[in-house]
Amino acid sequence: MKFDMHVHTRHSKKCGWMKPERLVDVAIERGLSGIAVTDHNTIAGALEVADLVRDEGLLLEVIVGEEINTDRGEVLAYFIDEEIDPGTFEEVLADIRRAGGVSAIPHPFDRIRKGFCGAGAVLRDVDAIEVLNARCLFNRRALDLCREGKKPMLGGSDAHFYREVGRAWTEYSAEPKSSILEGRTRVGGGVSCPACLALTKGVKVWRRLTSGSV
Repeated sequence: MKFDMHVHTRHSKKCGWMKPERLVDVAIERGLSGIAVTDHNTIAGALEVADLVRDEGLLLEVIVGEEINTDRGEVLAYFIDEEIDPGTFEEVLADIRRAGGVSAIPHPFDRIRKGFCGAGAVLRDVDAIEVLNARCLFNRRALDLCREGKKPMLGGSDAHFYREVGRAWTEYSAEPKSSILEGRTRVGGGVSCPACLALTKGVKVWRRLTSGSV
């Protein structure tokens, strides 16, 4: 089974663009078994996508997730049914555990966007590492860290636009949550066009202008 484990919708308030209904269509067209919707600091997009898939009876598994701000950098939460508030790294990790979720550090060594401060120091505290992020040019170091710490590896597109969906993925031979916790994952895919990062910056400017905050 092939899952894109890092996807954003328009519910990512500063940078999101994709409409949930079109995202679902694209994911199915790309042959994905499932997607993890991981909007910034909200699960609203994930819940909307999950409801769409359920109501339409579509063959796509949706993992409810969130990309959460912490004092060290962003943390991914998967398999949650409640929103996790931003906070310190320790607070966010504790909240993910209480919610029965799985935690991962995304793009830990990204020098262009937000990386993660001291990923090696907290490696044993998280469940997995995102070693292939299609928007990141520094994935090799993440893979090395993951292997060094013997952590499960994850891959995802970090898609903000439809063209990016499925560009990187995680493969599971069994149920995704147990596969991650047991370290039975594989990753595949490649890097998206760097122009997508520039487009995201454009979306951020447009959103500020249209919200009246500039």
